[in-house]
Amino acid sequence: MPGFNEQMSRLNKYARHFGSLCKADCNVFDVNKKEIYGACYCKRNNCCNYLNTHKYGCFEAQRWNGKYIYYCPAGFIFVAVALTDDLNRIDAGVLTGPVIMGNIEDFTCESSIEIRGVPNIETSVVNDIAEIMACVFIKNKNTGRGDYENLLNDFYKVRDVLDEDEIPPYPLGLEKQLQTAIIEGDSKLSKELLNKLLGHIFFGSNGDFRTIKTRVTELIVLLSRSAIDGGADMEQVFLLNKNYIDEIKAFDSLDKLSIWLSGVINRFISYVFEFNDVKHTDVIFKVINYIKQNYKEKLTLDDISSYVYLSKSYLSKIFKDEMKCTITNYINSVRVEKSKQLLADSSLSLADIAYFVGFEDQSYYTKVFKKITGVSPGKYKNIKGKGRSK
Repeated sequence: MPGFNEQMSRLNKYARHFGSLCKADCNVFDVNKKEIYGACYCKRNNCCNYLNTHKYGCFEAQRWNGKYIYYCPAGFIFVAVALTDDLNRIDAGVLTGPVIMGNIEDFTCESSIEIRGVPNIETSVVNDIAEIMACVFIKNKNTGRGDYENLLNDFYKVRDVLDEDEIPPYPLGLEKQLQTAIIEGDSKLSKELLNKLLGHIFFGSNGDFRTIKTRVTELIVLLSRSAIDGGADMEQVFLLNKNYIDEIKAFDSLDKLSIWLSGVINRFISYVFEFNDVKHTDVIFKVINYIKQNYKEKLTLDDISSYVYLSKSYLSKIFKDEMKCTITNYINSVRVEKSKQLLADSSLSLADIAYFVGFEDQSYYTKVFKKITGVSPGKYKNIKGKGRSK
């Protein structure tokens, strides 16, 4: 069986070939080390918090059937596929990007970001790239590396100090220390304490698998509550919590549960401590892109929140925090900007223009247009017409 380094070397070779075909960077990402192999746009430009961004992309790919399309904080699109083994442990990912998706005129980024050489690709083609990447790169891997060994070592240390004839009481003090570490954002200490608690659960339950699953479930709930107290997103934590509890119920062996837990620890701590800004950026760019592509249609908050898999209340909150306006106001601003282009066409009536950009009627369009621009659409049309006639 090839070792991890040999597999990485082979993946890098295929990634280079794939990137050449796509005319975009394609690189292997070591999730555990948070390291990108080879030259890439992110390294060259040192833009945004790209290591956390791509770790997030790989973890999301793992959640969504192996592949995931996401925005980086600079506004570029990346595609990630997660490389896992038969127990769903993620060791690495393959990243393609950056690319600019859709209309280049809709792309916005910081003025310091270099966009020359970044390919502009249609949305359908980006989806094709994700599908082909999944076919090319997703393979079961069993590298024998990662935090599973560290987790087992902690378990065995606990077992060595336990007297088989006299199991000590469960260390509630460690739970309180874990809560404090999570609230204070100490990810390293959190992982160490969590491993010790899991060791006590595993070896202090007399081999009763049902008891172990119950205690692990309780510990994950504790982890969730502490994360929320520490400022993590309640919506995201509850979603992870539900998924994990459902997965625990399906396990039928201690070995599989142990290996799965090592991945859960990494993923949960990363979502709690590392990904808040990345997640929000990804969601906001997705919402903006969705609105720009669908502004002609009847857009509802239900549609948009379903598109990004968030509740309406949570999406509304983070959008307003980031964009300083409501989603409805942003939709209206996009429609008004698009209508300005149509107002240059003298053959179109105001009613037609209102319909073409998604407003339900002309009177509402006129009201919104005047509120945003300070003039009515009719007056704006006349001003533009006089400007062209000179």
